[in-house]
Amino acid sequence: MISSFRRMLASRWGAAIALAFVVLMGFAFALSDVTGSGSFGGLGGGHVAKVGDRKIGLGEFDDMLQNALRAERRDNPTLDMTQFVESGGLDATLDRLINRYALSIFGEEHGVSVSKRLVDSEIRQLPGVNGPDGRFSQQAFTSFLQGLDLTEEMIRDDFRQNLFAQQILPAAGAGAPVSQSYVLPYASLLLEKRAGDVALIPAQAFLPKTAPADAQLQTYYTANSARFTIPEKRAVSYALFDTSIIGDKADATSKEIADYYKANAKQYSASQTRDLSQLVFPTEAAAKAALAKINAGQSMDAVARELGLSVTLSNGINRETLTSNASKAVAETVFATSAGKTAAPVRGGLGWYVVRVNAVKEIPARTLASVSAEIARTIAAEKRVEVLSDLTSEIEDEFAGGSTIADMAKANGLKVETTPLLFANGQNPAAPGYKPIAEMARILPAAFEMDSDGEAQLIEIVPGEKFAMISIADFQEAAPPPLKDVRDIIVQQWALAEGAKKAKSVAEQVQKAVLSGKGLAEAMQAVGVALPKVESVAGSRADLNREGQQMPPPLAMMFAMKKGTAKTLDAGGDRGWFVVKLNEVIKGDASGNKELLAARQQELLELLQQEYAAQLINAARAEVGVSKNEDALKDLRNRLTNRDAVQ
Repeated sequence: MISSFRRMLASRWGAAIALAFVVLMGFAFALSDVTGSGSFGGLGGGHVAKVGDRKIGLGEFDDMLQNALRAERRDNPTLDMTQFVESGGLDATLDRLINRYALSIFGEEHGVSVSKRLVDSEIRQLPGVNGPDGRFSQQAFTSFLQGLDLTEEMIRDDFRQNLFAQQILPAAGAGAPVSQSYVLPYASLLLEKRAGDVALIPAQAFLPKTAPADAQLQTYYTANSARFTIPEKRAVSYALFDTSIIGDKADATSKEIADYYKANAKQYSASQTRDLSQLVFPTEAAAKAALAKINAGQSMDAVARELGLSVTLSNGINRETLTSNASKAVAETVFATSAGKTAAPVRGGLGWYVVRVNAVKEIPARTLASVSAEIARTIAAEKRVEVLSDLTSEIEDEFAGGSTIADMAKANGLKVETTPLLFANGQNPAAPGYKPIAEMARILPAAFEMDSDGEAQLIEIVPGEKFAMISIADFQEAAPPPLKDVRDIIVQQWALAEGAKKAKSVAEQVQKAVLSGKGLAEAMQAVGVALPKVESVAGSRADLNREGQQMPPPLAMMFAMKKGTAKTLDAGGDRGWFVVKLNEVIKGDASGNKELLAARQQELLELLQQEYAAQLINAARAEVGVSKNEDALKDLRNRLTNRDAVQ
């Protein structure tokens, strides 16, 4: 995304920063290719927290929450704001925002600075802010901001706050010592092995004998409605178009071609390029000494080897390029030197240049007729950007004025299509085999961010090339289906839940019997119900920590138990309960494993640096002072989760 922060997050202490706050959360919005922003239903004023003497407004927090939700939706497309808030997203996002403010204020108070020039340099690295010539364009930057519904001030504040963190947090973990007395025990833990017995007490073994009463089933369904909620579905109307929509509006006229040729006459006039060999020296004396050897008959390569240098070869160099790369004086001297000659030493940007002209190539002037086609393509490319910009701006203005997709499609000769009701991930629950068009990867995220009754929007499918006008044709909010429609499934789930309750009770009885001295198999037989056979399991702590592999939960639990003890563990999903007994602990010894010791020492160092960074953030918060507007946060939480509608 942005190079400096990519480097930052790749560093040792970057993980701590990532845990402390979301880097450039504003640009998570950009990466999601979604325009527009959510709102808190009228909560435009006020603040949610105060950091030092600065307030975090509801509007700013709104943007952060929407961006955080979009980031989470990349992995979980059906996640909605209610689920996000209920799972702690609101609190985590607020803490990240507070941390950013606290670090920037703390930095200012302790002499850390972030200059406008530094922020400018980061802005120039953003995607889509360069003009056709590859250089930063204010017009392109303004379009970039408008496309994201952001202001320049918001972008600059994001960069500024994160650049403070980039400068401050590395100092927290610099030189963090790792005591060798910690390394061996820590490394040895990975070699530790544990073995025991696991018994599964399934819910299926204790299913109720009678069906539930209607009231009993309704109570269960109401209490567990979140488990059976169907995610929101939306039907999207869309009209696709690309650059072909502008037809011949971007074609260059004869006058435009002639004017362009005249304005760039120097580009098409006769010119000269040269093939060069060069050496650069720190002093004039060294350059003159080298030139004397070359003039005496030594080759430039031989002179370079004696001095431990290498010759730089540059072919097809014109005067402007050499001026930019070296200096005007170097260019003038070199272009006054004949082919096969070595120019006198002259000072340039890197030192004193000794340059040999290997060849001179004369490029004749190009006539208007010979370059007309080339100029026409250049003008068309520039005009295409302008025409598309005007067209898309016109469409957006029309939408803002109340025009529909049908209106704008008719005006531009486009066809409107409408999808069936889809989940945010593109699935059609009414037709499992349905496959959305490829453009839906861009359209659906935008459509699920729109207000269901809001104005139509224009989005980019391929930046600068392909677009889509979209609106919501129909929608169904996330909700559990009527009980009568899923009664059979709910009866089954209710039965499993009841069986799981009994399985838990039996598991606790078995655990108690094992702790009193009975073997696990013996305790299972005493239940008096046919149950699965007790299994013996074993593994090392390294297995528990092996990346890409998940250790079975009962085995993982053994590493949190004492030898000879027994514990119960929920199998999850109302499937039943485990009883886990730890029989043996074989301690590891990493004293002879240098590779493992080195790896664990590095790991401890990184953990310690992360801890120091976290402590520095806490210290910054304590020093500048942080207070939260609990009333506003409570009201906001209720609005986002619709709690206020049922209170």
